[in-house]
Amino acid sequence: MMPGPDDSPPERGDPSKAHQNAAFSPFDTHCEVDSIVVNASVELVYAHCSRFGQLPRFITSLREVEEIDDTHFSLTSILEGKRKILLQIMLRVPERRIIWQSTSLNFLRGVVLFEPLSARETKMTVKMRSNLENESLVKVAREYLTNFKRVVEQEPMP
Repeated sequence: MMPGPDDSPPERGDPSKAHQNAAFSPFDTHCEVDSIVVNASVELVYAHCSRFGQLPRFITSLREVEEIDDTHFSLTSILEGKRKILLQIMLRVPERRIIWQSTSLNFLRGVVLFEPLSARETKMTVKMRSNLENESLVKVAREYLTNFKRVVEQEPMP
């Protein structure tokens, strides 16, 4: 079958196109859901996760994050051949969820959910849609969650 006009890859810098065209992508997409319990309050876990400039501290494939505005960020990713990708925050519900989408085929879109288990424990769940092979996606999701847990537990914010 020949690709149609809606099958083109997302345009660079336009995350709404990435989301719109993701369903029509000629590439296989995979979904991964993974959770981790962080020994910190939901307020602290959400605060750390909301500091998008700090993403390279636990997402090892990122090198730089530049804030464009409150909901748009330019990321430099080594998985993308050191090219800039655009991340858009679609929804923030404080201490409950963050929904995002990007122009990256490796991480098209996702949601991070925060569930307080107690005053000092939070279950953090990440759901991602990606073009990475399942095995790679499972591995990086676990690595990034483990790195995030380490950062939060070792370096709590004031």
